[in-house]
Amino acid sequence: MLVSKEDIVKYIKEIPPTPKSVKSCLNYLKEGELKKAALEANKDIALKKQIEQVVNSAYFSLPNKVTDTVQLFSMLGLEMVKSLVYSYLVSLLEPKEWKIFNIPFYDFQASFMNEFQKYMIIEFGEKDYKTYAEVGAIIPAAVCVCDSLLGDKKEEVEIIMNSAPIEYGTLLKRLTGYSLFDIAGIIAKEWGLEDEKIEIVKKSECNKCKNPYSALTHFLFFYLSSQKSFLDINSLIEFDTECIKFIPKTYERIVNGS
Repeated sequence: MLVSKEDIVKYIKEIPPTPKSVKSCLNYLKEGELKKAALEANKDIALKKQIEQVVNSAYFSLPNKVTDTVQLFSMLGLEMVKSLVYSYLVSLLEPKEWKIFNIPFYDFQASFMNEFQKYMIIEFGEKDYKTYAEVGAIIPAAVCVCDSLLGDKKEEVEIIMNSAPIEYGTLLKRLTGYSLFDIAGIIAKEWGLEDEKIEIVKKSECNKCKNPYSALTHFLFFYLSSQKSFLDINSLIEFDTECIKFIPKTYERIVNGS
């Protein structure tokens, strides 16, 4: 076995612990205390800088640069701030050198978060998006872990891939018993997401897809990874067409290009 379950557990355990100020920030966000969360975020220079970059980007088109953290959080709103804080944690997982998947990762991460927000609201309403906003930020983290795990065994993996028509997702499950979404679930647990949200992440494998939120994350991962820029990660999942019946509005919008 090239990559064992023990390897994955060990790797996850070696993920840098959530900085104390970031953990406090997330706790305040869960309580709806936006101002207190902003003051905690202000203590982490890297997190503050990342949020500043987002708010002062061309997307928001602000007339003047904003650097006050409380003001930044107020402009973004609770759910977007949550997603950005978790996306910051995901950035801590990014491999120093990508060895397997040649994709612009931050573009994928941003695309997944944006599409998740858009279609959660279209399919289930804004209230449900606000409840499960973090799920859209967690899924991309597993791509980083998969690259690191398989990249450490790159030569052996390439021999297997070249000797038989096998996809990365299938290889990952055969070697470890875990899917991409199982790994995302482990990360979600390490980062303190609630059990219900962890289950949504894990069930996004959709081999027996019955959870509508999981069906959406499954479909969006397949949809985005089918785009030219992200094709390298398309084989990390086996697309389950059963997910479509749970998300008719999303499917119709995407198929019709609207």
